[in-house]
Formats: sequence, structure tokens, C-alpha cells
Amino acid sequence: MNTDAWVLARTGASAILDSSLLQNLWGGYGELRRLHLSDRPSVILKVVQPPAAARDSVSDRRKRRSYEVEQAWYQGPARDSRARVAACLGTAQGLLLLEDLGEAGFSPSRPPQVRAGLRWLARFHGSFLGARPYGLWEQGGYWHLETRQEEFARMPASTLKEAAQAIDQRLRAARFQTLIHGDSKPANFLWKNSEEAAAVDFQYVGVGCGMRDVAYFLDCCGVGEEWLDFYFQELRPFDPPTGLEQEWRQLFPVAWCDYARFMQGWGRSGPLDSYTRQQLERTLKLL
Repeated sequence: MNTDAWVLARTGASAILDSSLLQNLWGGYGELRRLHLSDRPSVILKVVQPPAAARDSVSDRRKRRSYEVEQAWYQGPARDSRARVAACLGTAQGLLLLEDLGEAGFSPSRPPQVRAGLRWLARFHGSFLGARPYGLWEQGGYWHLETRQEEFARMPASTLKEAAQAIDQRLRAARFQTLIHGDSKPANFLWKNSEEAAAVDFQYVGVGCGMRDVAYFLDCCGVGEEWLDFYFQELRPFDPPTGLEQEWRQLFPVAWCDYARFMQGWGRSGPLDSYTRQQLERTLKLL
């Protein structure tokens, strides 16, 4: 298939004036490009092309599946999101064509905007409470224990490692589930101002407890549960079922420790920081 002709057909533009590389995909799996069109707004093209050297490893299978999940997300559930995401303009084998959120005023920002990020997560979780769309991960998130056994094996012997299985089971057994973004680090957000955000990179979207996203995001921002009140304030307009807030608040330290487990196996060296030790103490009482 001629990619340029496909883009023009999907956008209605008469010509592609320029194509600029935004980034290479993780592990050499392709690239993300911005296309400037002759008589239409610019668009974003994600080209997925596994490298010839890709192995049939757990990691490579996870990557390939993640791009299939992202296409499934944009083809269906994305249309129901009340949190801002890019409109999907077309999908084909190895191709994902998206609205350029920069045209709507969104851009990267440093430092991350905690309020805007949590507002986006609350709107996203609120949009999909109890949902189980076809084609997404049955367990959302890139770091959950089942898919990160190599990192788990590399963890030093510790109380956190001993509790890892029970922590994972406690989160999976949560009564209230939603769709989680699954990679809600600040780098996957674009910001319009301190109050409004949009998110990208939906390779690990799937079912889960919303606290997995929240704990991960707050850890990346260097803050903690003092922000939970704001998150739940933003979630309430979506009329969450009775008992959800109580359960998710209780599960916040569990989700925090679950991410800490992954990071210890991934390469975060040294002992747990004091805040994470406190969350682990709280978590052990819940297991």
C-alpha cells in the first residue's frame, strides 16, 4: 500500500508538504511523524514496523500486542472518552493516523501539571466505569506482575518481593474496575494550560483499578496521596457507584507498592524511600 496516498485519502488533503520525525518507537519498532498537509491541519502518523532482529520473547510479544491494542482503542472506545484524546483519522496494517493535538493548543510541558493530569485521569476513569471493551488488555498497565516476571526475578529479597503476589491479587480483586490508561506518566500527556490535559500512547489500555494509573502518575510527579481529594472531587460528576471511593482510597497504597515492585526489578536501586515504606506497612495490613 502507498502510505502517502492512504494519508491523502483519509484526510482529504491534496498533498503532503513535509514529514518530520517526532520520535522513534521503543525498541526500534517504528516511528512517529508529523505530516504537514497542503490544505488541511497537520496530522500525526504512527508507523509500526517491528525490527528484523525482533525476537519471539515475552518483551517482543508484549510490544506487538500493545500496538494491536492501541489500534483497537482508537477504533472503538476512544470515541466514548470524556477525557481529551486525539481523534482517529484512520488505521491500517502498521499505521495509525491521528489528529495533531498541537493544532488544538496542546504541547509538552515541564514540570508536569498535577491538577490537569489528575483531572484527565478522573474523566477517563469516569468514562469507563465497569466497561470491558473487546480487543484491549484484560489487565491494563505495562508493569503488572504477570507480564513482568523477569523484573520480579531481579528484585532483591525483601518484604515487598514476598508480598508481590498478594499485592497483585488484591488489585485484581477490586470490586470496582474501569479502563486504565496503563502508562500514565507525565511524558504521555500534553498540556493546554495548568488545568487542561490530553493523553497519548494507549498501548497498555485495559481493565484495572483506577488507582494503578493514579499512583503511577503521582510517583512520576514526585508527590503522593495528598492529591487524592482532588482526584475524587473530579471523579464525582461521573456518579461513581457507592463504595468505589472508599475502596479505591484503601487500595492507593497497594497500587503504590505494586509500581514500586516493578521499579525495583527494573533498576531503581537502593532501599525503599520512607514514603514507600509507609505505604508498604499500610498495604501489609490489608492483605
